[in-house]
Amino acid sequence: MDSLTAGTALILVQCCVALVMAGFYFAAPSEKCTKYWALSGICIAVGVLIAIFSHRAANTLVLLIGSVLVMIGMTYQWQGILAFYKKPPQRLGWYICLLFALLLASMLMFDTTPRQRTPLFSGTVVMLLGLSLHAVWRGQGMPRTFVQALVPGAIVLLLSSHLLKLAIAAIELLGTAQLHRSTLEIVAAYLVPIVGSFLFSIGLPLLYFERIVEENRHLATYDELSKLLNRRAIVIAGERELSLAIRLQRNLTVAFIDIDLFKHFNDEFGHAAGDAVITEVACILTRTCRTIDLVGRYGGEEFLIVLPDVDADDAADIGRRLIEAVRDYRFLGQHQVTISAGLATLPANGNCTWTQLIQRADAALYEAKSQGRDRFCV
Repeated sequence: MDSLTAGTALILVQCCVALVMAGFYFAAPSEKCTKYWALSGICIAVGVLIAIFSHRAANTLVLLIGSVLVMIGMTYQWQGILAFYKKPPQRLGWYICLLFALLLASMLMFDTTPRQRTPLFSGTVVMLLGLSLHAVWRGQGMPRTFVQALVPGAIVLLLSSHLLKLAIAAIELLGTAQLHRSTLEIVAAYLVPIVGSFLFSIGLPLLYFERIVEENRHLATYDELSKLLNRRAIVIAGERELSLAIRLQRNLTVAFIDIDLFKHFNDEFGHAAGDAVITEVACILTRTCRTIDLVGRYGGEEFLIVLPDVDADDAADIGRRLIEAVRDYRFLGQHQVTISAGLATLPANGNCTWTQLIQRADAALYEAKSQGRDRFCV
């Protein structure tokens, strides 16, 4: 493959990347990261197109514009990554772009050759890619999924291309070896950037949609106010724990909990205060329970706790701790709130369905309330 064919392929890839990023922005225009990535794709595509053809036409001004556009696009790329990970925008990339423009303009004024300008161009790209890699690594840490590994992998691939260019320039400057430039130049300047740019442009949208899927999965599983498992999730988890307890002949207890006189508190202090109480009760229940226990918001001011390997005696201890923990707490810094709890244990013969277990816990809760609230029944 000659350099003209490889250069044309790179231009086409960058144009496709620009279209992908533009479509990405129109799909989610409210996100800052999509705006930055769309601008990045457009700037890099136009910059590469201008730089390659201006180089062949020997027009230094157009070459300067094209090269600077590429750097601006890479800076937008970095800014988009910062926005994606909720980091504040930074100016370092723009300072690097400005310095690059000044140095390149100076070199063009002195009629330097393309080979002499290669270290400046590749060195600047390495710095900007390094910023992007640092932002990705700082935002996500060690990759945990394929997509999280794809983005830094694509950046490393692009880095390797420009590091190879710098190595070629250094070897030739020192005069230590004569290199077969036609093959190395095509690989370093065109083929590796084509692959790296393609993977990077695909990786960024995938990273975004992976986060959207994870957020939707979280919303489908957790209650937004209390941050506990929602009713559907706690029921599914409870049925699973019940099936496991019956199969392995283990103990299991479920606890139904209700905030006492919550409607009166809501009416007196407002819904915002009521929401704060629900949130704080959720925190108390979570802190008081074990890490293996499953705590969920069943609805309104009701909570459900699934307690694996807990028999009737242990259930009484847990019920007492829960009641006392809430009673001793001062909500909103001054108000005392109490709860009532009904606990039901799995019979020794294991002959009990999830519905029956919940009904027994609900009956125990009703008994606790009928006895005056601020207490538990097993």
